[in-house]
Amino acid sequence: MLKRAVTYARVSSDDRGKDGRNLQGQLEMCRDYAKERGYKIVSELAEDDRGASGASFELPKLNQLRGMAHNNDFDVLVVREIDRLSRNLAKQLIVEEGLRRAGVRIEYVLGEYPDTPEGNLMKHVRATVAEYEREKINERMTRGRRLKIKAGHVVTHGKFSFGYRLVDKNGKRSLEIYEPEARIVRLIFDWYTNGNGESGSLTMSKIALHLTEMGVPSPKDSKNRTWGSEKKRGYGEWGRGSIQKILNNTTYKGEWRYGKKAKKDGKWLNNTEDHILTVKVPAIIDMETWEAAERRHVKNKLDSRRNIKNEYLLSKRVTCGLCGHRAFGTVVNAHNRKYLYYRCGAAKGSSSDIVEDCNLPMFNAKILDRLIWEKVKSFILDPAALQEGILVYQEKRDKENAPIRERLQVVDDLLANNQAQLTRALDFYLVGDFPKEMLLERSN
Repeated sequence: MLKRAVTYARVSSDDRGKDGRNLQGQLEMCRDYAKERGYKIVSELAEDDRGASGASFELPKLNQLRGMAHNNDFDVLVVREIDRLSRNLAKQLIVEEGLRRAGVRIEYVLGEYPDTPEGNLMKHVRATVAEYEREKINERMTRGRRLKIKAGHVVTHGKFSFGYRLVDKNGKRSLEIYEPEARIVRLIFDWYTNGNGESGSLTMSKIALHLTEMGVPSPKDSKNRTWGSEKKRGYGEWGRGSIQKILNNTTYKGEWRYGKKAKKDGKWLNNTEDHILTVKVPAIIDMETWEAAERRHVKNKLDSRRNIKNEYLLSKRVTCGLCGHRAFGTVVNAHNRKYLYYRCGAAKGSSSDIVEDCNLPMFNAKILDRLIWEKVKSFILDPAALQEGILVYQEKRDKENAPIRERLQVVDDLLANNQAQLTRALDFYLVGDFPKEMLLERSN
């Protein structure tokens, strides 16, 4: 019977400059390997996880691969080498065991690992070495960057703040003020602290709206800057988030900071102040203006906590049926009266900084809240309906958590197997049935 094969390739952030690590090259090697053995290739999956953790399970193509294995869509997985599947030993073992239970055999183009104690040992050693290499690469890169920054260099990987350009100055990489953009930065701070001459200080949303109306190029409109993601808005369109980032950026007061966040277990966490490095750069905003903006930040936070102006039953608890973004409560003033509505966070003119403009209409909050509350009360007061709802919710959660439970079961079984091996080895040692010659043979 013709065996069905899937080829899998992956590149990560530490693969740059390494021969044979590009996706197309990996796929070609896997393809040739599969054809030599007469496999029928049913799918080719290429994963670019640069920016993701090598130990993360949440990789789209890897998840697709595991889903295909669960559905019995293929028989053999072909991978270039062991560190392409994972550079983390624990993840390697869990993924391999999950695929094995689904009836899938994994074959590596560069390296044969037979299903024997010796073969498994060599595979584990190779996976451990790959994990060690990844950690050492990250450690060396981080240490090198921090040493350069302590020497006064600005290390930005092409991502430098709006209003600046990256230049080489006296043998050091530094930031230089780019006046066409710096004027916009000063204008944003001035509007936020003093207003535009027509009214008092402007909100971030109002500032974004005015800049958009003026057609001012936004930070991501610059062709001299590289970014990790595509621009979500049109040319000259500003969002509230862009304004907030500028107002919170200490670079504009002359302090470029590195190491504000660190990635741990796949999550970005704030670092302590003693870990953050600071390099002095030319300031676009004077200290008086910066401190005025800071006072405005503090005042806004206090006012938002004290003043919950309107009550909405569903605000931030419901999502748009068209685009999936959260819906928020908003106020519409008409005929000297105030009306409460629900509005999609991606609706045109919204204060949020979301991808597209959604055309979902607004809904009267008073009417909707009353209808929903009556529905909730009838649901709670009907034991049969409540039980049915709980069962539906549990089924949904069970389906969502099935991959995690399967992964945990694999981990439990691996731990139990390793514990059994340790127990047997200890028993042999205690009763003296573990000959010295056997230990010497195993060590060679």
